[in-house]
Amino acid sequence: MKHIKPVELFLTLGLVATLGACATPTPEGGEGGEGEKTEESHNHGGEGGEGEEDHSHGGEGGEGGEGEEDHSHGGEGGEGGEGGEGGEGGEGGNSGNADVDYVTALALMQGHLLVADELITQGSYEEAEPHVGHPVEELYGDVEEVLPEKGVDDFKNTLNEFHDLIKTTPDAPEVKVAYSDSVKAIDVALGAMSEQLDSPEFTITIVNNMLRVAAEEYEAAIADGKFVEVVEYQDSRGFVLYAETLYGNIADQMDAEANEAITVAFEELKTAWPEVNPPDAPILEPSEVFGLVAEIELKSK
Repeated sequence: MKHIKPVELFLTLGLVATLGACATPTPEGGEGGEGEKTEESHNHGGEGGEGEEDHSHGGEGGEGGEGEEDHSHGGEGGEGGEGGEGGEGGEGGNSGNADVDYVTALALMQGHLLVADELITQGSYEEAEPHVGHPVEELYGDVEEVLPEKGVDDFKNTLNEFHDLIKTTPDAPEVKVAYSDSVKAIDVALGAMSEQLDSPEFTITIVNNMLRVAAEEYEAAIADGKFVEVVEYQDSRGFVLYAETLYGNIADQMDAEANEAITVAFEELKTAWPEVNPPDAPILEPSEVFGLVAEIELKSK
């Protein structure tokens, strides 16, 4: 049986929720029958709506959303996955908000590329390959049809070229150029949402989506007190680091007391990922990671 990553689950649930919100109810309370056409709302995929992941940046899984969810690990939410992460939403990590889903998916892509670059820099090309592949294989489909609506050119070929290079000639100078081109392409797609990203309320939703996806990925990486899924550990690291970058863009617009608490929680949270390669044993238990993620979400409200 194929293992469904948290980020994939997050994105799938986000899409189901969005489509469900668009269905036309019948007088009996059911959905419109044949012949009725509903407008399809696209899910981010993490990494958009790791419903406040997924699969987190778009994630890589589905995350809990604005409706608080009691999590057995001591935190809130699930995560949005790779191939769709993130999303503002209550149950299951779906948002029902196409803009949130779109940005979450793109942010999850950037999280993947961030750890890919770390691994490429240290010469760990084989380990970097899945992180280069996930943005195009698991997340791009969640934004592809939305790009024309946002006035953004298709950039799938850019991501594919980078992926091909890392698989065939990983030590070639062109790899760094391809990395830079991919990051820039995603930034252009994010730029279409610059007005929304200037809003603390909108951006903190993306941040919380990514953190939920990261918590789910971190938990999925651990078994019997050790890291058994290195890719998931690295995914979660990238999502947390990029979420912190996004938060930094709006931190000065936050309430001073809340900002201080969130900053402290981020610093503690990041201790779980001391470097791109996992430690011998988890520094923080999954329950502690979920708890810190929940604290950031609570203080951001």
